[in-house]
Amino acid sequence: MYAGKELNRARLERGLTLRKLAAFAGTSSAAISQIETGKRGVSFERLQSLLNLTEHRLVTIPTKAKTPGEVAEFIRDALVAENPVRAYRAFIAYSITLLRLDPVVRLALTLNRPESTGDPVYDAAIAALIQHWLSHDSLPAPTWVHEDSLTLPFPAHLGERVPSHDEVPPAFLEHNVLFPLETLVNPVF
Repeated sequence: MYAGKELNRARLERGLTLRKLAAFAGTSSAAISQIETGKRGVSFERLQSLLNLTEHRLVTIPTKAKTPGEVAEFIRDALVAENPVRAYRAFIAYSITLLRLDPVVRLALTLNRPESTGDPVYDAAIAALIQHWLSHDSLPAPTWVHEDSLTLPFPAHLGERVPSHDEVPPAFLEHNVLFPLETLVNPVF
């Protein structure tokens, strides 16, 4: 994931067009576009300046763990490559990563909504996973987790078997994703 992607996400979240952000920044919309697409490098100071115009900030988090956006991108790539096993394993690995993180780091790492995986079941599952592990420590979930688009219209499952409802954590039931708690904490590959 490159820095320009975060600028693009922040700009769109604020409802700013390329032209409007460029005008605020005193540059061209082409220059902003090149930064957002990774075709032009940008210094930390310049990126922070542009993000400030979108009312966002860059922060560092004391972890090497991946963000939901990085995991979603990996899952999307695996699904495009027609490798559902790799996508499933990435999801499980992310669950284990979230479980092992300090709760405050877990919250900070999951503040930004990831781009879609291209699969609504995985999109809902990522939201449910984050909600599950944050609620595990009585922490609030980011507002994006509760967006209607991240709740499936009908129950769906990940994995080979369909678990019974009593095996599924409440956050997953809320998102209509049937996934057993046991697999989140004790996966078998």
